[in-house]
Amino acid sequence: MKKLFFIFICFISLQSKGDDDAQKLIRELNKKFYALNDYSANIFMKFDIPGVKMNNMNGKVFFKKPNKFRIRTKGIFFLPKQNPMQNVSNMFLDTNAYTTVISGYEVIDSRKCAIINMIPLKNDNELILGKFWVDVSNPLIIKSQITTKNNGTLETQNYFGDLVQYALPSKIVIHVEVNKMKVPKMMAMDLKKKSSDKSLANTKEKGTIELNFSGYKINTKLPDTVFTEKDE
Repeated sequence: MKKLFFIFICFISLQSKGDDDAQKLIRELNKKFYALNDYSANIFMKFDIPGVKMNNMNGKVFFKKPNKFRIRTKGIFFLPKQNPMQNVSNMFLDTNAYTTVISGYEVIDSRKCAIINMIPLKNDNELILGKFWVDVSNPLIIKSQITTKNNGTLETQNYFGDLVQYALPSKIVIHVEVNKMKVPKMMAMDLKKKSSDKSLANTKEKGTIELNFSGYKINTKLPDTVFTEKDE
């Protein structure tokens, strides 16, 4: 009985330490998010999505706290509804909306990452589970898996350059479940045909969207008109 009690106490202690470690990493990560008020950058987008025809394209991206976001480009494109560029920082900053626990560690691109599970505290939240691989030596989100009620699982991998102090990536690769995506009709070519094929209806075919950033301009006090004015 004493042995079982000792094991239970050790388990509780380890779980508490894991929770503390997760909260410490999130605090350090949120410091970077807090430091970023707005940014603009050049963006180059590459699409590889089965059944959807989209050309590679250049454009400009704009962000302003708390949730203003826009990509300006010539041509038609789309991003998943749970856009990681727009939503992840808001998810982490709202610390009352979730609880976290570290479920393990993994090395990605020579970085030791804590695997942090984010569990929402409200039943009406669109988020079911967030899973984030956070660099323990310099807290950054290297990889994420976000599972929502209506849009399946969105997986991303982030690559960083010179702007780690703001947690701004130089490249994001987004992996999407094609059968869960809500694609505008004018873009869809073969998705309808595939969904009617019973042999393919249950498969989780994946596509990728690659976003490359350059020429960041940070905290320039972007005017709100940037997000409402019409494209040229």
